[in-house]
Amino acid sequence: MQFPLHRGDISTVPESASGSAAGLDPRTIGRLARRAMADMGEGIAYGDKVVLQPHDDELAVLLGRSAAESCPGNQRLNWKLNALVSANARYCAVKIVGSNACNHALGLPRAQSQLILYDKLTMTPLAQFDGTAVSARRTGAYASIAVDLLLAHRERLSICLYGAGPIADCVVDDLHAHHAHRINRIHVCSRRPPSAQAFAAAAAARTGLDVRSGDDDPGHVDLVITATNAGSPIVPVDRLHPDVAVLHLGGDELPVSFIEAVLARGSVICDDVASVCHRNSQSLPLYFSRQNLRLSDLGGLFRIRSLHDRTLGNGAVLARPALMTCVGLPVLDLYLAQWLHEQGAAAAGTAHTTAPPPPPGRA
Repeated sequence: MQFPLHRGDISTVPESASGSAAGLDPRTIGRLARRAMADMGEGIAYGDKVVLQPHDDELAVLLGRSAAESCPGNQRLNWKLNALVSANARYCAVKIVGSNACNHALGLPRAQSQLILYDKLTMTPLAQFDGTAVSARRTGAYASIAVDLLLAHRERLSICLYGAGPIADCVVDDLHAHHAHRINRIHVCSRRPPSAQAFAAAAAARTGLDVRSGDDDPGHVDLVITATNAGSPIVPVDRLHPDVAVLHLGGDELPVSFIEAVLARGSVICDDVASVCHRNSQSLPLYFSRQNLRLSDLGGLFRIRSLHDRTLGNGAVLARPALMTCVGLPVLDLYLAQWLHEQGAAAAGTAHTTAPPPPPGRA
């Protein structure tokens, strides 16, 4: 039996459509992300991820050249097929993500995905969305969460953002929605200066924030955000001063000396310790795995906590330097998909409760 799916391609839905992405503004996304984290802390929401990763040498068979010849410099190949599954009290979701950094050479996005929402009781698919756009938007929401947790005591903020892609766009929009009055400047860094310049100009025009690019040193910044696919450190050590807060959303951008400093005397938070360890794709878990150790085994020793830990956010100033590493949890996709589906169902005047069983005799 084939089930009719509501196709919510959130990149093309008209702005006026009720329940579409037009209503999924950064403030709504921030609220949903925080609700998802709170529900994880209560045990209401949970999720997991499965990864299928071909061997790099298989690329030459398909493309006719090696990964080193095809993938832009200092990037992870990140060639994999992911399935992110999640559940809460009423719904389940599955997001399928295919990615390959070599796609840029083929004129394709690095990653593309589809997100399907299910009724939890019957496991009937209810709606399908463009997961690529959902992923970028929910990842951007970590920025204001990091400010809430790590910089609540600062009246004014200066920020250095590494990256000029879709996630960086969503980071700026999220910061503008939640903390615009506190931001002095956002300085954008990219390995391609023209990209950083175009990004900064567009972001400044869109938000009215002071967003700049270029070779000028931003000096002392309160928050460093990494949102690149770098395969080796790109953040200068002198920018990671003893009082800095870092939100790590990308690859392996941070130098070992900073990881050691933050483990020794600072504060380390993951959106979920087990997930960050399992994916092993960012500077923090890689620091351990390169020594044949596991982040999750040593998390207690180094006082590493998950973002959904209910003891966080009690107003205490966390020790510095501070590092928040986030891989993007499946439950965030679920809560955005649920909101889109329920808004669409309300606009259409249809119920979004448990789907009825199929007619007798139909499988």
